[in-house]
Amino acid sequence: GDYRMSEEVEKKDIAVIGDSDFTLGFELAGVQKTFGTENYREKISELIDREDLGIIVAKEEDIQELPKRVQNNVDSSVDPVVVSLSETAESERLQEKIKKAIGADITG
Repeated sequence: GDYRMSEEVEKKDIAVIGDSDFTLGFELAGVQKTFGTENYREKISELIDREDLGIIVAKEEDIQELPKRVQNNVDSSVDPVVVSLSETAESERLQEKIKKAIGADITG
């Protein structure tokens, strides 16, 4: 088929991967794509390959437990960008990070 880029910028989704305590806040904020930690390595590798995602939010602790090679893939991923948060990161800091990452305020 003839593949043409559409004029409008595609709206990319945010995905969150982590345990239920971690993902709950995002679900309440309206993030639809949340993933648990089972098969974490496969799951996060899969997510960074997806075309429909703009941002993946993950727990720093989880990423640090990944094999080095996978960590490097996660760290170097640009589209989607992976935002890693430590367990102690408060939501305002997250909003700042996301705002910077997508250049928009998602809360307003």
